[in-house]
Amino acid sequence: MRSFWSRQRRFPLLSLPADAINTAAAQLPLLIVASRFGAETAGLLAMTMRILGAPIGLLGKSVLDVFKRHAATSFRERGECRSDYLRTFKVLAFGSLAFCAVMVLASESLFALAFGEDWRGAGTIAVWLLPLFALRFIASPLSYMVYIAGKQHVDLFWQIALLGMTVTSLSIPSNHQLALQTYSAGYSMLYVIYLAMSYRFSLGVRS
Repeated sequence: MRSFWSRQRRFPLLSLPADAINTAAAQLPLLIVASRFGAETAGLLAMTMRILGAPIGLLGKSVLDVFKRHAATSFRERGECRSDYLRTFKVLAFGSLAFCAVMVLASESLFALAFGEDWRGAGTIAVWLLPLFALRFIASPLSYMVYIAGKQHVDLFWQIALLGMTVTSLSIPSNHQLALQTYSAGYSMLYVIYLAMSYRFSLGVRS
């Protein structure tokens, strides 16, 4: 038991707080937007996040299952899994670009057609948040690289930065459009950093 705890201590000590912070950061946008810009804007945002988040939940989990099996085996046997990482990244990037092309061209019309004209505004918000969700679709499965490489402390620092960015970006701008666009830009920047870090971990670089 002592040996097992020594090997796995990073999960309860670092991963649990990181997951808790991530959950808080995921709920804060709706709460802040509702308190600052009203229930209608919060409702449109909630619809947007639910619809754009669906592909990540469905397809991302399937890709994650394949990636973590192959990447973990490669990392254990060779000390790196760069080829598995890049192969998965290319598949996710292609899917993300295809999704973005459709949403940029027809987001508002699709929301109005599917849910009624009252929800056209959710399509507008979807365009603002598209960079965020496009990068999330890529980064979410590849984030498992943090666990494979045993870098949970890095994930914790990233989640703290995410929480701070979320509160700041949604609390300071004076209107909901600027607030959501700032939030999308800040989240996207953090995802780019996360992807760079996870790629470095896939090389087997120890730090």
